[in-house]
Amino acid sequence: MVLVSAVPTFIDIIGIKYVFSPSVKNPKPKVIIDPNPTSEMAQLMRDKTVELDKIKLRIEKNEILENNLLDFALIHKTNVTDKSFNKPHIMPMSKVFHYAVDEFNKEPNTINYNNIINNCISCHQLSCQGPLMKINTLSINR
Repeated sequence: MVLVSAVPTFIDIIGIKYVFSPSVKNPKPKVIIDPNPTSEMAQLMRDKTVELDKIKLRIEKNEILENNLLDFALIHKTNVTDKSFNKPHIMPMSKVFHYAVDEFNKEPNTINYNNIINNCISCHQLSCQGPLMKINTLSINR
């Protein structure tokens, strides 16, 4: 036979107070905008994203773009967020990215713009996949 006590326990009282207390609210989910401390590399990439987004809008509006719109530092020469970002593919991909930027600066068009974005995607697929959702929105589908 199981005896049930009519006297509430301390846990019962605390639990009831917690559930019915007006001061306890359901926490809202946190949105992480910048998950890591801002290194030189992270800031460069955030700045590039803003610039590329503006250029994407101009291309989609069929605006005529002037040459030499982009001036980005070499990615592999910037300080990284932490040593786990020092990977062998960074330097060659940084150089290829720089080449794509140079080609866009000589001839700013949709193809050269998308080549820049494709370089971003390729590198981020190998390391630091977090920004891929945002990077994918930078592509121009035509």
